Amino acid sequence: MDHPPEKGHTAVDEYRTDAAPLDPMAATASVTAEESVPPAAPERLVTAGFQTSLFFAFLGTWTALLPATGITLALKVNQIDPSGKATSLSLVLGVGAFVALVAQNIFGALSDRTSSRFGMRRPWILGGMVTGAASLLGLAFASNIPMLVGTWALTQLTFNILLAGLNPVIPDQVPRRQLGRVSGLIGITQVIAGVAGAFLAQAFLPDLTAAILIPGVALLVLVTVFLFVLKDRRLRREDVAPFDLLLFLKAFWTSPRKAPDFALAWVSRLLVTFGNMTLANYQLYFLLDRFGFTQANVGQAVLLLTLIGAATTIPTSILLGRLSDRLGRRKMFVLLSAIIVAVAHIVAAMAPSFAVFVIAAVVAGLALGAYLAVDQALIAEVLPSRGDVAKDMGVLHLANVLPQTLVPVTAPLFLMIGGGDNYAALFIGGAIVAIIGAIVNQFIRSVR
Repeated sequence: MDHPPEKGHTAVDEYRTDAAPLDPMAATASVTAEESVPPAAPERLVTAGFQTSLFFAFLGTWTALLPATGITLALKVNQIDPSGKATSLSLVLGVGAFVALVAQNIFGALSDRTSSRFGMRRPWILGGMVTGAASLLGLAFASNIPMLVGTWALTQLTFNILLAGLNPVIPDQVPRRQLGRVSGLIGITQVIAGVAGAFLAQAFLPDLTAAILIPGVALLVLVTVFLFVLKDRRLRREDVAPFDLLLFLKAFWTSPRKAPDFALAWVSRLLVTFGNMTLANYQLYFLLDRFGFTQANVGQAVLLLTLIGAATTIPTSILLGRLSDRLGRRKMFVLLSAIIVAVAHIVAAMAPSFAVFVIAAVVAGLALGAYLAVDQALIAEVLPSRGDVAKDMGVLHLANVLPQTLVPVTAPLFLMIGGGDNYAALFIGGAIVAIIGAIVNQFIRSVR
């Protein structure tokens, strides 16, 4: 028997979202013949409860992953190979990023074909959560660089399975008039997770094992709560087309000719992310080498910078996300915010003291908040197809993870300028790339 959708969730066309919210493993009701046409965009407003649970699911995911990428992984490399830390970190990050590059697109495409009675997204969220927590265990006990390369690659694989299920939930469930608000909330989860991760790292250092594993507990708790709340989209088994390898490989491709605005948004995100990644990946080593911090006290500096980022990014993300919704404008916010972030990174690269570096971080945080909220909302508006949301989000994800491969590959070229470890050259080069990305965004035509 079919049930009408509750407020905050839309049962549309090819799928339903009316599975019992309190049981993530509950069977769903039968689907009627009326649900065989392509899925339509959601129209009903999502509830505060749904937004809250989704917020905390992303927060748990990033709290487990980001401390590793920004703090504990770099310290682990420094502990194992102090003399060659920059090169070894580039190797670890590069291999992991290549895995991430492939993984989310594959699992995103599989998610779009999932006709499980538990929903399209829930199986991937659950599987990624469990295997992701297990991968952190391996990472914590890696004792040499080859082991670190392997366990970090496994971590990237499992967390991208999880994100392949989580990322499509926004376009699946959230109507256009709430995209800015919800995208802003989800955008700041990375900022808050960065603060939480830096705090946990500082609390447990120099015990790197505990600093890596404790965030995994947050992952298990918060994502599990969302699994109970999610009224997942469902796909009828008879509506799944026979497997075609060529079509499956197209999970890595969306035609720029058929979706030019999506292609421009993709290129823009790629370039801006590249610029941000140069500073994010090598900031810890910059603090160690430029300002004289040690492995024992650098956690305090990272925590301070992370707190500053949160205090500046969160309010602008929420306020400017809503303002963007109200004005119906996206591109001008993306342009200005991305350029300001890039300029702030140039200032940070040239900073003669840690105090100046902190000032640059304040400016960057204010602008980054606007970028995180508005660019995500813009991308949701230019997705090519409502029927291939996870696939298209997977293609977009390439723009997020390609820089994780490209930055470690290109970083040594910048670092060797002037005799080696030239982090300023790396940060300035990244800032220039980000400015170009902000300009590319302005050529999108279907969004103001």
